[in-house]
Amino acid sequence: MPPIPYTDDVERIQPDESEHVRRCIDAMLRTNAMTADLHRHGVSATHAKSHGVLRGTLTVHDDLAPELAQGLFVRPATYDVVARIATETGQLDDDRTPNARGFALKVFGVDGETMHPTDPDHRVHDLLFNTLPILPLGTARTFMELAEIRERNFSRPEGIDEEVARRPDAETLTAFGRLANIHPLGHAYYTQGVFRYGDYVAKIGLHPGTDGQRALARREVTDDDPRSVLRDLLVDWTSTRETVFELGVQLRTDADAMPVEDASVDWPQELSPYRAVATVRFPPQDAYSAARRVFADDRLAFRPWNGLAAHRPLGSVNRLRKQAYEELGAQRGALNATALTEMRSAAELPA
Repeated sequence: MPPIPYTDDVERIQPDESEHVRRCIDAMLRTNAMTADLHRHGVSATHAKSHGVLRGTLTVHDDLAPELAQGLFVRPATYDVVARIATETGQLDDDRTPNARGFALKVFGVDGETMHPTDPDHRVHDLLFNTLPILPLGTARTFMELAEIRERNFSRPEGIDEEVARRPDAETLTAFGRLANIHPLGHAYYTQGVFRYGDYVAKIGLHPGTDGQRALARREVTDDDPRSVLRDLLVDWTSTRETVFELGVQLRTDADAMPVEDASVDWPQELSPYRAVATVRFPPQDAYSAARRVFADDRLAFRPWNGLAAHRPLGSVNRLRKQAYEELGAQRGALNATALTEMRSAAELPA
């Protein structure tokens, strides 16, 4: 089926959305303040525990079909990138517990209209991925409800499970805990939410790009592993080997099967498979030096609205994220008395 063209009415503001956004952010700010008090340090409200930080390149493929040659991918080019790999929650969780892992990618030197609020010459584009194709908190309302559940049960984590278990969407909300707990470079990663893709609408994915890397999926984490095993696995691989991901695009081809406003719906790949548009490569490097860890955890910010208008985030969760990332990032900087860094070049990443 041909891809559905983008139009401005592809989005629909949800009932009481502004209230849900405000309540969600307020609950996350309070929870994050309690976390900072616990650790005497401010951490990210999501993906707090990093496992590695990498510098490499993204190369757009030659001869892409017209519907794929859009925005960042409109012409063959190679861009510098920085990536941070981390675990989903805003806590410093034990790696032996199954959970979603995140892959945040910052692309430098991009051309096109920027969404940056003050700098029309901003040339950086952020892409945020996760190991589940859907976002279980698929709407701003559901995101708010879970944020308030987490706040209520901050001192009693089992209470989160108890409250979620009573919900009709419990099966979806607990999906992260059923993911395979494997080597972080053996995962595929997905944007989960929906984005404009130039003249079309799409989701974007990253898939391991070599046989050796795909084989890492067989390395399962066990109870015999150390608490921070994911860092150890990632550092061991990246210290001597190249890391490769293929970046693919899933174009929206069916309005009913591929909704924009509910990110908890998995777009059927039989209707629209991921099609490769670029290759991301990271040469061997020290992925978790002390300087790199502190820079990435305390100063660096990845935001879904930081980038090209041609890939504008869509849907209620993405609209929530626009405001949430700004406020939560400002809180993290204030808690640590450290200004967040708006990188302009991959060379700014410490060795």
